[in-house]
Amino acid sequence: MDAAIEQYAPSETLNDTETVSLSLPYAVHASCLHMQVRSGSKTKNLVQFAMRKLFPTDQNAIHIEQITWNAFGDGISKAIACAELTKRRSQLNFYEYVQIGYKRIEQIWRPVNSNVELDTLKVNKDIPSICILLSKNPLFKLTEGDN
Repeated sequence: MDAAIEQYAPSETLNDTETVSLSLPYAVHASCLHMQVRSGSKTKNLVQFAMRKLFPTDQNAIHIEQITWNAFGDGISKAIACAELTKRRSQLNFYEYVQIGYKRIEQIWRPVNSNVELDTLKVNKDIPSICILLSKNPLFKLTEGDN
């Protein structure tokens, strides 16, 4: 590690939300189930929950037409695995759209030693993110004015 960076430590994180906000170019159904996947999430539990929502046994349950698997950072590979398991375990041929992008996080780094006169740093980190849309019905592109 560079000697200059050792003089600093991260003190606070700004714009750090737990969700991924990628804009999809397709119309999302009102009943769409949005699954947020983290690196510590259990794949089995996520897929079981999603399958119960997609194919309910209760007649009064809400009929889910679409599901999105959203993740960023270390959770991306797990979100991909969840989407693939969902497709494999169901007998349907899903329509699929994958959106990749970055989630920006701002960190404030302050000097470790208060005796040394150093400026506070603002660091922007772009963390990879993914949104996988699985739909039982064909996907329709949004026009320019639909957002």
